[in-house]
Amino acid sequence: MRLIRLLAAVIILYGFSYLFHALLQILGSMLSGSASSMHVHIIGLNLCIGTAATVIGIGLLLLRKWARIAWLVTVTLLVLNHCLILFLWYVSGTNLTGQVLNVALTTLLAVISWAKLTQERTKKLFV
Repeated sequence: MRLIRLLAAVIILYGFSYLFHALLQILGSMLSGSASSMHVHIIGLNLCIGTAATVIGIGLLLLRKWARIAWLVTVTLLVLNHCLILFLWYVSGTNLTGQVLNVALTTLLAVISWAKLTQERTKKLFV
């Protein structure tokens, strides 16, 4: 039970980090006076990921069945998303250090989530 609560807290912090990053991007766009359409899409994606992760993390804290299922789907999509971004950065010749770290940490979070949240005794805790 404690691991589920800790995982939920980590997911909420993960969501807040995306929301904070999107906020900084919005402020940067406002201060520079220009934002490309790609930049706007990235901000929107960060806002969506941050909102979804925060809501799902709160649902996991409340032990909701929908949150367990939603998180497993979301974390899988996040790993795929970060792998795609890593590939795009590789093709463009950008420094990959930050993206490799994103892929590694998101994959670690996915492995822990899938290992813990798919156990039968853990499933019984969710309403």
